Amino acid sequence: MPKFNSFKRFLPIVGLAVMVQPMWLIPSLVQAEEYTHYISDSIQVPLRRGAGNEFRIIRMLEAGSPIKVLEVGDSNWSRVEYMHNDTALDGWVNKIAIQNETPAKILLTEQTQRLDRLNNQHKALQAEHDELKSRASKVSQELETIKQEKFELDKEFDHLTSISGGAIQLDQQNQEMHRLISDLESQNVIMREQIARAEDTVKRQWFLAGAGVLLAGLLLGRFFRIPKRRGSWDKI
Repeated sequence: MPKFNSFKRFLPIVGLAVMVQPMWLIPSLVQAEEYTHYISDSIQVPLRRGAGNEFRIIRMLEAGSPIKVLEVGDSNWSRVEYMHNDTALDGWVNKIAIQNETPAKILLTEQTQRLDRLNNQHKALQAEHDELKSRASKVSQELETIKQEKFELDKEFDHLTSISGGAIQLDQQNQEMHRLISDLESQNVIMREQIARAEDTVKRQWFLAGAGVLLAGLLLGRFFRIPKRRGSWDKI
């Protein structure tokens, strides 16, 4: 049973080796410029100092770690470069553990992060939508209030317009009456002045007439005075 279990654990590695078999046909000393290869996302792979299991392990590479293939030899080992804390580690990894497609682990992480971003954006948009909906409701209520106020103002304006014709006519008549009254007052002042002058003239004429009568009386008395009768004493 232990041997069978060991065979079962080794079986996926054999299948992966069959899948990546064309990589072994790549000529040696192939240089890669970008980190376009990855450690298989199903296992942890040792990064060794040489091309063989007998060499010391530099570091265990996590599944999905990006690597740059520096050299592919005729053996089952490839020299790769791995960045750890901004430090480039140079070592050898079994070709079975190398794949040139993005591992499902990384894709899952990226998709999860993208889904989280989309969920956050959806929540933000939903909150903005709710706020805009609330503001739209308030604006709609304000609009109804404004419409009601406008309706009442229109009615008041129509009422004022209906009575404005009579008011304008009354105002014109009032202004005409004020003008007539002003003219009458001016004429009254003139007539009073004329009456005052006429009274003065009549008074002077009466005074002159009285003086004339008095003077005429004196003159008449002077010229037509009756002689005095002689008394008995005048005869002696």
